[in-house]
Amino acid sequence: MKARVFFAVIAMMCVLSASAQDGNNGRRQRLNRAEIIQRQSERLVKEMGLSDDKAETFKALYLDYQTARQNAANPKGEEETQPDMKNLTDAQATELIQKHFQTQEAQLKVDKEYYTKFIGILTPVQATKVFIPQRGFGQGQRGQGRQRGNGGFGGGRQGGNGGLGGEF
Repeated sequence: MKARVFFAVIAMMCVLSASAQDGNNGRRQRLNRAEIIQRQSERLVKEMGLSDDKAETFKALYLDYQTARQNAANPKGEEETQPDMKNLTDAQATELIQKHFQTQEAQLKVDKEYYTKFIGILTPVQATKVFIPQRGFGQGQRGQGRQRGNGGFGGGRQGGNGGLGGEF
């Protein structure tokens, strides 16, 4: 569950960093949250091959869902501030972890609530595209012991498994 929420947060951060270019000499224009969600929903509609009727229903539900997830993560709508991770006290670290757990629980509750709504218009396979983040470029396989390039101790790839993980 933590991995799913973590990937969802990472995906949202990646999407939030996306930008569009218009005729302003190559400078990037930041998209607002509604535009980002709209683009995500359009991409999902295309991936799932939804009919026009289902597409409109899905887009409206997806906007509601993403808004509910955001409200669950930040119910007061406060500006998120990153704590100084290098100088955390034990009490601050404990508070940060507990807040993270509360956020995950609130978002899971929203996920479960909206799953029943999405499953009314999507197949279970299509619903996985909404609830289980897809691996994108640069995301490795968690827990697979995968190595890349020449980084880390000892240089390049070692062993005879081709970096596929498992027992050595």
